[in-house]
Amino acid sequence: MGKGSGMDINQLKYFISVAQTLNFSESARRNGLTQPSISHHINELEKQLGCRLFIRDKRSVVLTDAGHAFLPHAMEILEIADKAAIQLASLQEGRGGTLKIAALTTCSAVLQRCLGEFCTRHPDIVVDIDFTSGRAQTLAMNESNYDIHFAVDEMVPPGETFRTIKTTAEQLCLAFPKNHPLANEPLDFSKLAGERFISVSPTDGPALHDQIMKVCAARGYTPRVVGQYDRAEAVLLSVGAGLGIGIIPGGLSRVFYAENVKLVPIEGEDALRSYVLAWSRPIKNPAVTMFIEIAEKLFKND
Repeated sequence: MGKGSGMDINQLKYFISVAQTLNFSESARRNGLTQPSISHHINELEKQLGCRLFIRDKRSVVLTDAGHAFLPHAMEILEIADKAAIQLASLQEGRGGTLKIAALTTCSAVLQRCLGEFCTRHPDIVVDIDFTSGRAQTLAMNESNYDIHFAVDEMVPPGETFRTIKTTAEQLCLAFPKNHPLANEPLDFSKLAGERFISVSPTDGPALHDQIMKVCAARGYTPRVVGQYDRAEAVLLSVGAGLGIGIIPGGLSRVFYAENVKLVPIEGEDALRSYVLAWSRPIKNPAVTMFIEIAEKLFKND
């Protein structure tokens, strides 16, 4: 099909019509065209394919062997084109498509709130969710792998590429094993000297690790770090197992096992973590616009 670069969907549609009716005049009538116009389209298609599709005279129209061979392929192409058009129309109208979301575990409650409303309004849109660590979330935002991000404000790349909606804010907490002697006392960093300290690693959770170290330094406390993990959830588990103390976002205990952990909020602006919903511009996926509209209504009064 070396000459087929100019083939279009209408030519295939008219070829199928003539193949089904074996009558150029009847095919023209069904498609709202003149008989010469249908003939012209068929002639052009034959030129592009480099073969005859019909044998026709004044009394009859017959498919050639090439026409018989080409017919199922033409019908398949037309079916695919029709399905694609329907899918695109559905995307524009919010009746289908996929939304890819990357979220920190600590944003689970907020994500659930948004998803509940979104899926009720747009049940035909498939939502893919990946829970990420701090480093993975930052990389994902820089590589534009997702439509929506639930992250910490400081993870959002600087500049005009991303827009955000503030969702929640929470204090960092000192996490003690439940039976620790300091667990039920007023928080006093001066009493923590020598305690085994567990933290997220600076490579896997750079933003959280940096904030924790600054919070400790501002209170004159130098932690004795005995373990570092790639996720804050692992810190919570280790504290619950009695391996040491740590500092984690307070919201983590609401979405992850924390029965054996006592959390004590750390006061001060420097211990506050602000969470956002972020998306990049320009918006290419119509589902993003619909998700943002819902989020704006949910958080405008929060």
